[in-house]
Amino acid sequence: MTKENRNIVIAGGTGLIGEELVKELRKRGHDVRVLSRSQKGKGFYHWSPKEKKINPEAFNNADTIINLAGAGIADKKWSEKRKKAIVDSRVKSTQVLHEASKAVPTLRQYISASGVNCYGYNQPDRFHRETDNFGNDFLSTVVKRWEEAADLFQNRCKVTKVRTGIVLTDQGGALPTIAKTVKNYIGAPLGTGEQSMPWLTIEDMVRVYIHLLENENEGAFNAVAKNTSNKTFTKTLGKVLKKPILPIHVPAFVMRLALGEMASMVLDGLKADHSKLKDTGFQFKHTDLNKTLQSIYND
Repeated sequence: MTKENRNIVIAGGTGLIGEELVKELRKRGHDVRVLSRSQKGKGFYHWSPKEKKINPEAFNNADTIINLAGAGIADKKWSEKRKKAIVDSRVKSTQVLHEASKAVPTLRQYISASGVNCYGYNQPDRFHRETDNFGNDFLSTVVKRWEEAADLFQNRCKVTKVRTGIVLTDQGGALPTIAKTVKNYIGAPLGTGEQSMPWLTIEDMVRVYIHLLENENEGAFNAVAKNTSNKTFTKTLGKVLKKPILPIHVPAFVMRLALGEMASMVLDGLKADHSKLKDTGFQFKHTDLNKTLQSIYND
């Protein structure tokens, strides 16, 4: 049952997760204002984090800000310039929103996207909980700085951080890239194939945000339905797509030559525990990998 209707400002609302979240929030009766650098029309409000500008009308009686903004982690190789863009697009957008929020006395909750890859890859068999320390690699550092920026809101309202795993959808993200190799008969496990892939569907991802919003939960939450190995994921996808998987593994050095430092995203893995989220009453709809991939590609 829908809780009271909220007045929500969303940054990053035109992205993969954002579009689905906006649709579902509006369907549930919430008033949603989308901050956008380019799109115009009803429900859209201009902002430019680079120029530190936001249309103040977006914040009229706003009680919630959801920030999904950030440059794509895997869109380009990690040059020093790209790494700076990945950090700045998250930290500086948050700082701009925080500055704007000072003129919003009605604000009750700030919800920030975050990453489950914050724990580092030094303990691949550990089921990481939200109280675990951050790692020292690049992605862990990105998330640490991102969440520190989100915590600026703590003196104004409740702060919620959604540490996201791999979001499964055929509309974007990691899955279409992996599926393309399988469809082209070159699908194979990467490196050892034992590295863990924490995942959830885009439907569950949207449900997590709405649950944490409507129940006003605060703190960090691992948004992960299940953890599976790269080898199991690849073989399951091959069965679903009715394509053979190569009987060899792609050597780690090949991935490093192709991707540079970014290869750690696919060669290193971690497991994440979702007990804290489930303790709030949330239940994942999709936890069976085979059924999930069948529903994405064959239903």
